[in-house]
Amino acid sequence: MDNATSFGAIVLAGGRSTRLGRDKASESLLGRPLLQHVIDRVAPLVAEVIVVRAAGQSLPDIAAASTPLRIVDDAYPGTGPLGGICTGLAAASADRCLAVACDMPALSQALLRELLRRSAECDVVMPVLEYPEPLHAVYARTCIEPMRARLEAAQLKITGFLGAVHVCYMREAECREFDPDLLSFVNTTKYPPSLL
Repeated sequence: MDNATSFGAIVLAGGRSTRLGRDKASESLLGRPLLQHVIDRVAPLVAEVIVVRAAGQSLPDIAAASTPLRIVDDAYPGTGPLGGICTGLAAASADRCLAVACDMPALSQALLRELLRRSAECDVVMPVLEYPEPLHAVYARTCIEPMRARLEAAQLKITGFLGAVHVCYMREAECREFDPDLLSFVNTTKYPPSLL
């Protein structure tokens, strides 16, 4: 894998939390916010962490040890993850960024490293389980303009721009080599402490 300075991480914190019913970024797990758990998983792999929040959203106190961390407001309010990822890519100085949601506290660093390693050949590296997993993927800055075009056309499906870029998919069996139980893809606050 290239030096981590080539990579950033985008953590989406501004979702509506309709399933949980309250702000998921601030939800406590083992005495720490979900958002902090996710930052702790991605920060060692990258040169910068960008947290994308809804305008005016209050976030818990967060830190990323020795990795620079920035909080940016979503430039495309109300457009869901597509707008959040586009905002994060535009704010990043890295050429490629992991994009993950703030409610995935059991992310596998081994799997994330493999996604980053594969990203040299693609604009997007995305796992596919039953369906594509766009909130556990790597995006290059070359995705910004195709994403913006979709946003401007109010075509908000997060995978809708993929036909305009080069995508490498990572199949379930390949993902299981790095995360045997696929815990990375579970977005819940109901983890037993032994999983973290």
